[in-house]
Amino acid sequence: MPAEKISQLSELGITAITFDLDDTLWPCAPVIAAAERVYYEWIEKHYPKVAQRYDLHDMTTMRRQLLADEPELMNDVTELRRRATVDLLQPQGAGDAEINEVMRVCIEARQLVSLYDEVESALQQLTFSYRLGSITNGNADLQSIGIGHLFDVELASTMTLPAKPDPAMFEKAFAALGVSAERVLHVGDHPENDVLAAKNAGCKTAWINRDQMIYPEGVPAADINIVNLNELVALA
Repeated sequence: MPAEKISQLSELGITAITFDLDDTLWPCAPVIAAAERVYYEWIEKHYPKVAQRYDLHDMTTMRRQLLADEPELMNDVTELRRRATVDLLQPQGAGDAEINEVMRVCIEARQLVSLYDEVESALQQLTFSYRLGSITNGNADLQSIGIGHLFDVELASTMTLPAKPDPAMFEKAFAALGVSAERVLHVGDHPENDVLAAKNAGCKTAWINRDQMIYPEGVPAADINIVNLNELVALA
């Protein structure tokens, strides 16, 4: 049902809220592009022969090929980049110290997100009434970003915790939050990885549609449709 037909989240029996991160709490593309540039610039500085042979697009293509060869790496974007970096730099003499350093630089840059304007205030308000968790397929770190204190649970997919739409992260979040699935509202921007996946895991759903996207046909609708987190706060 659309948000305007619900006066309070209590009508849905909600006691905890989980959030997707990328494109839900901040725009993803700019921060990933910036982190890619930082990554390439480090390689260009320390391994110029590699940068002369491969541009940034080439390196992205190599990661995609690695993922095609080993699809299980889709569960851990950090491990995917590490493996690709080893393949790229180890033939040039790079050891663990150099691999760890370029990974550190890249992941630090990945945390330099710009929250959507209302996000921090909205999360602060929601913490008064709900336990909050995050569920992401990416490698954002809420502590580094500066909003980790607003969350009770922070989960990211790994090689041992499969990425959405697998239900594993949802189920682990429910257990960590100490609530049953039907008491949880999951908020996310992706119709399949967030809305459908969360429904399949047994919880309620909110589709956040900041860019006036058309919802895909054939995918079950979310329980709530919002354009920003202020609309969620209004229902709290």
